[in-house]
Amino acid sequence: MRRLLEPRAGVPSRYFPMMRFATPVSRYMTCDVITAPDTTPLPEVHRMLGEHSISCVPIIDGASRATGVLSRTDLLRLGRFETKTNSRGMLLTLPDVPAREVLRPGILTIGRTTLVVQAASVLLKHGIRRVFVREGDALTGVFSTKDLLLALVESRLTTPISELMSAPAYTIPLDAPLALAADRLTTAQVSGLVVVDPDGWPVGMFTQTEALLAHGVLSDSPVEDVMSPAMVCLDVRTPLHRAAAAAHAAQARRVLVVQGRRLRGVLTGLDFARAVAGTGVISVAVRSRAG
Repeated sequence: MRRLLEPRAGVPSRYFPMMRFATPVSRYMTCDVITAPDTTPLPEVHRMLGEHSISCVPIIDGASRATGVLSRTDLLRLGRFETKTNSRGMLLTLPDVPAREVLRPGILTIGRTTLVVQAASVLLKHGIRRVFVREGDALTGVFSTKDLLLALVESRLTTPISELMSAPAYTIPLDAPLALAADRLTTAQVSGLVVVDPDGWPVGMFTQTEALLAHGVLSDSPVEDVMSPAMVCLDVRTPLHRAAAAAHAAQARRVLVVQGRRLRGVLTGLDFARAVAGTGVISVAVRSRAG
């Protein structure tokens, strides 16, 4: 279990939240990296993502070198969605081809000593939710928006989440057919939709995970049949560090932001990264060291 650090003696308390983001990613990163040979068929890659509860997997060639990454986004792009709402076909069909035939070459990496604020900037710049950590030719860890949450918990930042959320939230009625949900997920270019009841209240999530898990489900089935009921809903006034703690405890990638009985927005993994990248921690940390 990671231990929460206390402020260092002699350091002004106003600097401590920002100093947290000057910590190397090695403190927070996940060290276990699941990989797949480049001969792995796409359906098997899909199975691996579900089995290990991960969103992407590095692809390794015959010389044990990482040549690229396949993510849930890639599988949804490569698969064939049945988006006709009156169809009785399966929602998603993945081509049975090896990973190397569809892989986009290249893998984005950082070093163990890369600062959390720098890693957050990398995530934002490339619009990704995780970056791999490399030592020499080996991948030794992964730093994701989920790992970033713990740094935010320890920062004690009190900014209200209403100031950081993405709005409006993309929603889908709970009785909408899967084909419509899959189409909206793709056209909106988001990783998740909020499933709402007739009153507009959140009742679940339909994300890329549910879309892939539903690959064998009939496309005219209601989205309620496959949505995830697991959600984190917090009031617009909730401080950022508390929202990060709730998301971390629930292993959630997003927080739904509500006001009364109304959905106001969503705090996504990239919104959390934006909060960290915008702290100005580098210049503050340097000035603090200089005295």
